[in-house]
Amino acid sequence: MNSKTMNLRVWMFLKVAPAVLFLVYYWMCTRETFHPAYPVIQTAVFAAAGALAAFQISYARRRDIFDEFARENLKTTDSICLKIAYILMILGAIVCIFSDFSGVIAGYCLLAGILLLTVCRAVLFTVIDKRGM
Repeated sequence: MNSKTMNLRVWMFLKVAPAVLFLVYYWMCTRETFHPAYPVIQTAVFAAAGALAAFQISYARRRDIFDEFARENLKTTDSICLKIAYILMILGAIVCIFSDFSGVIAGYCLLAGILLLTVCRAVLFTVIDKRGM
């Protein structure tokens, strides 16, 4: 590992930023009002989300930021998050059934689920890492 180490808890919370930006982008695409500047802002938000996600992926590949203990904590966290994702997707499907299968509602359920799952993953990793499980 490099002499400059990344705080893994901060790293996990940084993963939330692209999910927030994608949700903001979706909201901007689905609103019914229009202003000539909206397409430019939408493109900027989408580009920022994509660039941030790409940077995070490339940074993690270039540097070994997780030690063996952190990898085990991440596996435990991801195992729990898989169960949470299963529940979120079922809830999203139920919401879509009762919202008359609206595509917009389905998109919001999907992106809100991704955001919630990302936040849960960061919080769970922090708790598990602090307790040393």
